[in-house]
Amino acid sequence: MLKVRCQANATLDAKGRIALPAPLKRAVADADVTHLVLTFHKGSVWGMTRADFEQRVERRLEEQDPFAEEVLDWAHALLATAQDVRVDGNGRLLIPPMLRELAQLDRDIVVSSLLNRIEIWDKESWETRFKTALERTSKARGMPRKDA
Repeated sequence: MLKVRCQANATLDAKGRIALPAPLKRAVADADVTHLVLTFHKGSVWGMTRADFEQRVERRLEEQDPFAEEVLDWAHALLATAQDVRVDGNGRLLIPPMLRELAQLDRDIVVSSLLNRIEIWDKESWETRFKTALERTSKARGMPRKDA
């Protein structure tokens, strides 16, 4: 995506907009990104550039049997909630109401830039998720492997 590593607390305004953290705002402007694809996944709103979403999500699903139950589940869960969202000139995103509701975004949120995406979490949900991740990784033998 944008090759930015950051995490920041943010506030969702009354219209459902968030201001991207400064490092993300700069990266979006430098890469001339005008839109992100937002979708709901596992408790948060994920945002990817259109190219990344097409390559990492849509293309992978297109290569599968469209009638397979698991493929339908993923298509319905990820594609049905996906929306193209404009990044305005001030580096803000308007998060659509459906996505705000699914991720239970109210006011206090956390925006993280991870690998090829951003994740937008309700602050309390993020704290719970982060605690779980720390506990699990402390027991792990190493990083996940592709063949595992």
